[in-house]
Amino acid sequence: MSFLFGDGGAAAAQRKQIQQQEEQIKEQKANQVKEKTELAQREQAGTRARTRGGVRSLLSAARMDSELGIQDSTKLGGGGTA
Repeated sequence: MSFLFGDGGAAAAQRKQIQQQEEQIKEQKANQVKEKTELAQREQAGTRARTRGGVRSLLSAARMDSELGIQDSTKLGGGGTA
């Protein structure tokens, strides 16, 4: 007689399984998007490194760390003070 009243246990289990599968699919899609983003960033960094890789060698020897600036009081082009 379960066909008259429905079998709530089996239907609920199926709904739960479908919901779990949908969650897994969402997680997989999110992981794929994350992987694509990381791959694109790595490719972009590689391209940037190849195109701008020689710039550091053109900097002054007095400027070992470009963020700190030139440490001594000499000018790069001139020999004395202005």
